[in-house]
Amino acid sequence: MVSANWLRKTELFEGLEESQLNDLLAHSISETFPGGKIIFYQEKEATHLYILIQGAVDLRVKAQEEIGFLTSQIQKEGAIFGIPSLIEPYCYNVTAECILPSEVLSIESRYLRKKMEEDPKMGMQIMRKLIFIYYNRLNQLRKEIANFFKVFKVKAP
Repeated sequence: MVSANWLRKTELFEGLEESQLNDLLAHSISETFPGGKIIFYQEKEATHLYILIQGAVDLRVKAQEEIGFLTSQIQKEGAIFGIPSLIEPYCYNVTAECILPSEVLSIESRYLRKKMEEDPKMGMQIMRKLIFIYYNRLNQLRKEIANFFKVFKVKAP
């Protein structure tokens, strides 16, 4: 079981008050998944936000029928995934698969969005951090794609 102090140390919720953290924990569950287990699928309704407690999770984008490209790997304790659960149209844009046995905290996104609307200060604080996380992951992915093309010396026509 995670505590409010643990939740405060995660990348998204630092700075929230203890009462806010305890409220979120009351609408969360800790789940354990074996390696190879899919937590959620791309294009499905995004109903939960996840925080890694331990383990490792691959985030993959399905490009064509069976081909999936790794976009991110979540390995750091306190890292979040399932970000589209807080952003319209509330549809996962990747598939999350455990690559190791993993424990995650799952937060009901409808409840979290409701709390963010009721407390705009809390909502802005969370959205600022969410944007920062998303932006950094996007830039890291761009850097990796550029390096990939450099390795194969692919040139645009």
